[in-house]
Amino acid sequence: MRVLVVEDEPLMEALLRATFEPLGHEVYYSPTGDAIEDLMERHDPDLVVLDVLLFGSKSDGFEVARRIKSSPYRDAFVVLLTALDDPESRARGRASGADAYLTKPFSPLELLELVESRA
Repeated sequence: MRVLVVEDEPLMEALLRATFEPLGHEVYYSPTGDAIEDLMERHDPDLVVLDVLLFGSKSDGFEVARRIKSSPYRDAFVVLLTALDDPESRARGRASGADAYLTKPFSPLELLELVESRA
């Protein structure tokens, strides 16, 4: 599986890489979602793990998810992974078209189970 991680925190990127790479998945990384169309075209990911609060990015994760889901790559499974755990943020996540919403702190095993359950 090809996994695109869009995350501005290097430690979180490292944790996600350590979650997927030992299982043989290809992991690609971007600290912002600004060039999401190019990233999707270049890597054609099966899974996008997307932070909502992307500091230094022109778009937040909700907008990036919307762009993915309205693109030719709309079949990619999009997981919003965020510290935002309020009803309004969850509603925005659903409205963005994301396939799942997981809050930080999270269990890497929970993320893997979520991804595997979609198959």
